[in-house]
Amino acid sequence: MRVALLTNNYLPPREGIGRHLVELARRLPAFGIEPLLIGRAPPGTTAGPATVEGVPARLVAWSGPPPLGHARARTALERWLARGGDGVELLHVHLPLLPPLRTILPVFVTVHSPMLADSAAIAERGLEPLALKAYARFFSSLCEQRWLDRARLVIAVSQGVREELEALYRLRGSRPLVLTNGVDTGFFAAAPAGPRRREVLYVGRLGWRKGLHRLIEAFARLPAGLADRLVLLGEGPLREELLARARALGVVHRLELPGFADREGVRARLARAAVAVNPADYESGPLTLLEAMAAGTPVVSTRTGLVAELGQDPPLSVVERSVEALAVGLEAALRDPEASAARARRAQALVRARFDWAGIAAGLAALYRERRWLVA
Repeated sequence: MRVALLTNNYLPPREGIGRHLVELARRLPAFGIEPLLIGRAPPGTTAGPATVEGVPARLVAWSGPPPLGHARARTALERWLARGGDGVELLHVHLPLLPPLRTILPVFVTVHSPMLADSAAIAERGLEPLALKAYARFFSSLCEQRWLDRARLVIAVSQGVREELEALYRLRGSRPLVLTNGVDTGFFAAAPAGPRRREVLYVGRLGWRKGLHRLIEAFARLPAGLADRLVLLGEGPLREELLARARALGVVHRLELPGFADREGVRARLARAAVAVNPADYESGPLTLLEAMAAGTPVVSTRTGLVAELGQDPPLSVVERSVEALAVGLEAALRDPEASAARARRAQALVRARFDWAGIAAGLAALYRERRWLVA
């Protein structure tokens, strides 16, 4: 059975949804599924057939501002489908930010972060956050709804996302299934062992609703000598704004912004950081949280996404979404490395048991093989 997994993320992946698709696609052949990745061609890359981390792929040109870029991508994808779609039998789309397509193929939809919920969590002020919220309400959510209306099966990456879909969107009578994000537990646990540095590490997009202004302010409040450096590992539109905030708080000389890192780079950073931090206002997963847990890195996180679904005693430090609470959580984790390491070992065991990609791919392959989904 051949299945196309479609995202608007770049391939090779530079964000969580693209990584989600690649990790699933690498494992699906072991369960009798032939995957085809479809995603955005990076700048300077030729659109068309490609191979991404050993997986067959098709890259699509996706240029211009969102409505125009969506229209161009939609035209290219519908032409590909009209020519036979490389023999795919099922289209598995991963939302958000995909244009609706005309196709007779059965469709699965996985929702990673509903745009109505995602945009509502943006606490930053200004014209751009306001425009993002308007765009989500008047364009993105309408595209999402069209996909949901025609889906044979809707999958949510967390219980929280399922509840958001039920509250904010029109569903066709059946509850979405929950199939979480995963992590390559063996890969992230295999980082070379060595002493951890007095370094606070954030991995992810430098964008809205990630709580990064809060993080810089919390870092600035840490007692002298407790942490040498704050590393924001990623790329995004807030880079210069974050630098300016760090400069105003007098910690710019202790802030590192190395940009995007591949899997090996993320693993190396996690292996030497004293603590990994997720300060977000909203997350549905996040994948980077699972990677930190798999690497055995102590984690301080707000109660977002999967964090709220790890049970009564999660193996990480959970803090409220305030500068004060984040600073207290970071200080406690840094002052007591033995207790932090003990929590990190429990976190490693948890992700091995519940979030390894092999088990998630097996569950997805079983859904693909249920022929009832493929009957109109």
